[in-house]
Amino acid sequence: MRSLTYILIMMLAVVIVGLIFAAKSLGIPSVNSGTLALWHFDEIHTPEVVGDSISILGGMPPPLIVEGKYGKALSFDGKNFVYVPFSSSLYAPDDVSLEAWIYVKAFKEVDYNNIIVIAYRSGLEWQTTTRICGMAITPSPDPLRGFLRGYVYTDRDHFNEIITTKPVIPIGKWVHVAFVRSVSTGMHLYINGEETEVNVIYGVRNPRGKILMGTEIYFGHDAEVIIDEPRVSDAALKPTQFLLTNTMELIASRTEIDVGPNLLLAITIVAVAFAAAWLLRRVIQTWGISSRFKE
Repeated sequence: MRSLTYILIMMLAVVIVGLIFAAKSLGIPSVNSGTLALWHFDEIHTPEVVGDSISILGGMPPPLIVEGKYGKALSFDGKNFVYVPFSSSLYAPDDVSLEAWIYVKAFKEVDYNNIIVIAYRSGLEWQTTTRICGMAITPSPDPLRGFLRGYVYTDRDHFNEIITTKPVIPIGKWVHVAFVRSVSTGMHLYINGEETEVNVIYGVRNPRGKILMGTEIYFGHDAEVIIDEPRVSDAALKPTQFLLTNTMELIASRTEIDVGPNLLLAITIVAVAFAAAWLLRRVIQTWGISSRFKE
């Protein structure tokens, strides 16, 4: 009986290992998907409410809460913005992914209709601000569509920027946008989970070195746009890991639990493993009982 038990245990181990490798081949993200921050923009806490002397809302009037892609979102008028002080927990020196759902109301005639900007400020004046990592929209000759651009500033190759070859951002429609910097493959831009062709307009496509640490983050500066669910991750995410749908990650992250977008499949695999373990246990028990009867 003992030898059969060992055999069945080995069979169970093989099944579990096989399931793990199957999960990896299917691209199931880990529970820790690299999310550093995810802003839902469902409510606004003013400095008076939180007792903080640093206002996170810029402009008068400030950004407004409106209906978003999922729940509420923040609407920007081209003059206001959201400011977030930077912290070391938001720092991604190597791989980084920025993503958000956006609804463009109009294009402002400036090069950078900012979605999200990680910046470094060396003084009090705005002229001392340097873009470190970010994603923005640029108007095009087509009044109904704009270009998407993304950039990083590294300690070796300095400022590097890419822009879509075609105007891909429409007016009056929700679209998911993402910028990814991978230390192995370089910079990439995605629209609704599909990678789009880009041109390098400054620096190189795959810059060397570490991304500089910023001092602050801005949302919606110089942009007439509604922004929902912006996320910063310290990983070069694949499209299957973007927040393209109202996934379990969005739901669970509202309770500050970080889960992957394929949680259901992961749970199914674990359930199969436990079911196999239970079945093998019953086989062992049944074999033991029948052996005693034979004796």
